[in-house]
Amino acid sequence: MQKELLYLMMLFMAQLTFGQTCSSLTQPRDGAVNVPVNTKISWSEIPDIIGFVVSFGTAPGEGDIINNRSSGLNNFYIPETGLPADTQIYVTIGFYKAGQKFTTCAGETFRTSKVTAAPKCTKLTEPLNGSDNIAAETKLDWNYAPTATGYLLSVGTTPSGSDVLDALDVGNVLSFEPSGGLPADGPVYVTLTPYNDAGKAISCGEESFTTTSVVIDCGPFYDYKTGQTVSLGPEIDFPDRIGLCNDRSVITVESSDAADGYRWFAIHTDGTETLLSSSSSVELIQTGEYRYEAYNFVTRSTNTVECGSSKLFVVNASEIALISSIKDDQFSNGRRVEVNVIGDGNYEYALDNREGTYQNSNVFENVSSDFHYIYVRDRNGCGISESSVQRNLSSDDFPKFFTPNGDNTNDFWQYITPEIEDEIVLTVIHIFDRYGNLLAVVDPESRGWDGTFSGRRLPSSDYWYKAIALNQQVVKGHFSLIR
Repeated sequence: MQKELLYLMMLFMAQLTFGQTCSSLTQPRDGAVNVPVNTKISWSEIPDIIGFVVSFGTAPGEGDIINNRSSGLNNFYIPETGLPADTQIYVTIGFYKAGQKFTTCAGETFRTSKVTAAPKCTKLTEPLNGSDNIAAETKLDWNYAPTATGYLLSVGTTPSGSDVLDALDVGNVLSFEPSGGLPADGPVYVTLTPYNDAGKAISCGEESFTTTSVVIDCGPFYDYKTGQTVSLGPEIDFPDRIGLCNDRSVITVESSDAADGYRWFAIHTDGTETLLSSSSSVELIQTGEYRYEAYNFVTRSTNTVECGSSKLFVVNASEIALISSIKDDQFSNGRRVEVNVIGDGNYEYALDNREGTYQNSNVFENVSSDFHYIYVRDRNGCGISESSVQRNLSSDDFPKFFTPNGDNTNDFWQYITPEIEDEIVLTVIHIFDRYGNLLAVVDPESRGWDGTFSGRRLPSSDYWYKAIALNQQVVKGHFSLIR
């Protein structure tokens, strides 16, 4: 009772709001009872509209029967599968006008009649009874049987047969597409039996038509149901090139594509092909052109075909890289390291981490002055080459002072050997006094300078050095001799 009062209040308010600008039911009228379930629902016309939109539901404002369905300029709508029996139906009508927002009219309601008799039989609309050359993938369509709430569908290949579908309850629909299609290239017999709560239609006649052979389109084609382009063949993910390492006599190539079957072919110079393998993998022993094929089995009715996808690829000779040189340039924002290699492989480059990340370029920018490892990896799996980039020489690599007092502590001034032995390769160190006079030439492998010149002990003071590395880097600085 509260629900009905609420609806009447909403109806009254809507009428005050919309006045004569909205449409109202003309058949059946608002509040009508015993309305046939297959009734045509009509409403008053509204001039200068673009189109009507209607919703039918079992509660105010709901659209569980028909939801926001366009009727175009027609001021009527016939529910395709009828209305539920003995049910309060709520109707909402809306419309568009040029230059205006969508208008929703006040809801109206009526009640359908009870159904006490079984529905009558119906007939196919597609394919028509007696038709020929029907495609096996055709769906079955039929007319609405007034008062029906569902349909039993039987399909067979002989009169009165049900070897395809046996009284399948397809629900309250007017179309059905059998899984796998209809039987191909022969007669098909169909019986439709509508039903409702009062019972089933009696003695519905059988209809028949003749199908053609199934033609399976592997695609690609446009699927109007999904809006996607579809191909029934496998999706191939396979490289354009594969490397055969010079130090190996064979390479095994494996497909990761999901497919029902595989084939691998060698392509000869005259264009002919030789089948090498019919499994997901193949062993290749020489360079050249090849074709990889993957396929799926697709069945429609009794017809099965292969839908395939293929990919041409090339096998090239490959090998581990030989690092011929490393160019190390110092800039204000860091070092620029260029790695030069020799080899027939397809190479990528990484800094400090053997596992990567690898890059295509052989140049590294903004590299720190620390010691670094360089890795060059062949993309074809032939191996990884390794080299190093020396840490840049700096004044921190030399002592700030020494005390040549003969106490075996800081008696010699020498380059501080780095923790990583090959981090820096130093060739020579020159030592000068404050006037630029050369006092000593120090071998980096020696004990160092003892603070003498021509056998004479030099006094406590500041002295200068010039160190030259193998990569021609020069570092200058000074230190103190303390006695």
